[in-house]
Amino acid sequence: MPPQQDDPHTLGPDAAPHPLTAVASRLADLSAAVTDRIRAEIPGYAAVPYAQHHRDVRTQMEYIIKGLVARQPPSAAAIDHARAFGRRRATQRMAVADVIEAYHVAYRELWNELLLETHNRDELALALVGEVGLLWNWFHRLSAVVAEAHAEESRSRQATQQALRRQLLEVLAGSSLSQDKQESLARSLGFEPAGDFLVACLDGVAQAQVEPVNQALGTFGGVAHCCYDKGSAVVVAQGCAEADLLAAVHRGEPTALAGVGLARSGVAGAVLSFADATQALERAREVREDVRFTDEWLMVTLGGAGQRLDALFADGAETARKHPRLAETVRAYAAHGYSLTACARALRIHPNSAKYRLDRWRELTGWDVQTFDGLVSSVVCLERRRDVRD
Repeated sequence: MPPQQDDPHTLGPDAAPHPLTAVASRLADLSAAVTDRIRAEIPGYAAVPYAQHHRDVRTQMEYIIKGLVARQPPSAAAIDHARAFGRRRATQRMAVADVIEAYHVAYRELWNELLLETHNRDELALALVGEVGLLWNWFHRLSAVVAEAHAEESRSRQATQQALRRQLLEVLAGSSLSQDKQESLARSLGFEPAGDFLVACLDGVAQAQVEPVNQALGTFGGVAHCCYDKGSAVVVAQGCAEADLLAAVHRGEPTALAGVGLARSGVAGAVLSFADATQALERAREVREDVRFTDEWLMVTLGGAGQRLDALFADGAETARKHPRLAETVRAYAAHGYSLTACARALRIHPNSAKYRLDRWRELTGWDVQTFDGLVSSVVCLERRRDVRD
């Protein structure tokens, strides 16, 4: 029986194979080349294991070619694969724009291969014209499925993450959750329960800014989560330096004010680091700048004493208010190695003038900065009164 002339895939007994048949015969090599092309053009795919990526690309191209050969729209199996593909990329934290761009690359490369098969073969080129609309239908339908599945999975993951983060805040605040459940919660968020935890408490971060902060935190090594509940924002991190944590916070919310705790081991250590950070934030509010517990542990710890210390340092604070140059000299003396010469040089005064001011400070406050107790009392007083301007 002669071939049916309305079948686009039968071009006659002496004709070259249809382009789809020729491309299908070398699918293994083509899918590997397409995978390489995607990874070269879209850097985000470096996070996807190569073997898994190649397998997804090959399966996708198999479905497309079979559908084009059968001249059928995407099958249920092809749609299910696209849906699973979109969800998987969401769990791998791939941006949906990158995922759709990868689809563009795959379809572009497939079409280019088909065009190569028609080079200098008019009858094949004519046969290929009929595939354009169907190929576009496949791309449009499956890319829409991928985007929808990616969005669904992202929303689901975000909701789960938010619930887990709220639980973590409850643990930091002293909930009665068992140790096993605390460790399980930490693992669910990607933490190593026995590792070091670094906690920061934040002011000036609205709920809408939590995700931008989390995205910025994701650019650094380690694991970090910005948690928000009842008006409070807290960052819990592992494998993240204090400076990187603060940089990420300010990238997500430039006006944020942070108190950073001491890195401590285990979930119990995270609770202590949270207490550090809570007190450090109180200090940060006073001085209107970020405060790290490691840098200002003395003032942070003493800050909890509140009004009890204010009474102790009342005379010194009043002296600093009335005699700002004396307070300035005490600060310079403490900041320059307790050296009169270095202190005088920093203030651009004669060493005798510096000595006179320190002696006058002693007369008015009773604190001799050349003794341990006098120096500590003076510095603590002035730090607690940092709002006093010389």
